[in-house]
Amino acid sequence: MNDPKQALNKIEDLLSAARGTDDLFQRAAAFSAISILVKGLGDYLEERAPYAGENIERLRAHASSMLGYDVTLGHSTEQHHVWALSAISALNEALDRLDR
Repeated sequence: MNDPKQALNKIEDLLSAARGTDDLFQRAAAFSAISILVKGLGDYLEERAPYAGENIERLRAHASSMLGYDVTLGHSTEQHHVWALSAISALNEALDRLDR
């Protein structure tokens, strides 16, 4: 992965765009792209910041639930979106620490 910050920005953009649609195909496209980006981020951070693994899993789980590809456990799409954004914020902080 050349630019993990760009990947996080794209994930955030995709989550926001998918949040505003009920179109199954658009949600599937967002889920696919997000899954690939999260996998790449996980691989990148596994070597450099293994402590970030929990936030990778949080992002994966909440994005999946938000987009309808995992159970919601009774929480709203909006709540899963907020939790996914929280994981993105924590991952950005982990990347900032690596840059120091």
